[in-house]
Amino acid sequence: MSSSNHEIYSPRSAGRKMITEFLTAERDETIGSVLNRLKKEIRGLKKIDYVYVLDKKEHLLGVVSLRDILALSKHTKIKEAIRAKPITAAADADQEKIADLAVKHNLKAIPITKDGKIIGIVPIEEIFSILNRALREDILHLAGIHKAHLKYENTLVAPLSMSVIHRIPWLIIGLIGITLAATFIGMFESTLENYLILAFFIPAIVFMSDALGTQQQTLFIRDIAILGKDLKLRHYFFKQMVIGALLSLIISFLIFLIISLFWQQSFMALIIAISMFITLVLSSLTSFLTTLIISKLKFDPALGSGPLATIISDVTSIIIYFVVAYVLIGI
Repeated sequence: MSSSNHEIYSPRSAGRKMITEFLTAERDETIGSVLNRLKKEIRGLKKIDYVYVLDKKEHLLGVVSLRDILALSKHTKIKEAIRAKPITAAADADQEKIADLAVKHNLKAIPITKDGKIIGIVPIEEIFSILNRALREDILHLAGIHKAHLKYENTLVAPLSMSVIHRIPWLIIGLIGITLAATFIGMFESTLENYLILAFFIPAIVFMSDALGTQQQTLFIRDIAILGKDLKLRHYFFKQMVIGALLSLIISFLIFLIISLFWQQSFMALIIAISMFITLVLSSLTSFLTTLIISKLKFDPALGSGPLATIISDVTSIIIYFVVAYVLIGI
């Protein structure tokens, strides 16, 4: 088949790997006749592992191996050597499907058919090539190197100006967020003077929220890179939220004990612990959703999800902290 004909098929299709030089035989042709033709045509054939048996309308009836042909009488009709229904594939089938068929059925070539007629075969050399490429892709994929990386910035070769331009918008969003958070805290200045311990634990609430969110986010970005399409998001999300809730519960309980023991203020400890639990759970959710959304929008999650999730986490942590305090002590 000419290269121009190959161009009508997509790069990863079976059509790109098939050859059109192969031996066929009519169903009523004898083994002797097939062998005589083979001697004449052998120089023009690239592969002679199989003979492809056709009916009168040139539909593929079956495949007979050369080994079976040599073991039969020259007077035997070749249709009698057909053992099973032929394993075939379409020209637009994915190349890895071809390799899978070859391995599964222990075949040296896969016939490519259209409307029941054979138009080519994918020989063993091409099958090995497909398997080799698939193996290399899987190994690189497990190492976190796959096509998705091409969509993102290569930090080793990206120009300095491009790196700055790509990163600064996310940091500006963060700057706006912390300004709003500072304004919100300023509304409770007099309250913080009366309940100074609340002011002490604002950094703790914000830090722990950021720490857990960053931890969850880093793991998620790593798992996206390594697992790719194999990552089952629903199961993954549920598992990570359960883990986040358990971690939040442990940290909140510890902060309650610390404040109760060292500050001797159990009620304030309860307020801070409840705030800590809620903010940590929401931080886990925020880190997951921002990374997923940024990834789905084809942005680089390594650049955007960190600053965006951090500022969302910071602002919501502060708001939740003061809302819980307002509800419980009426500030």
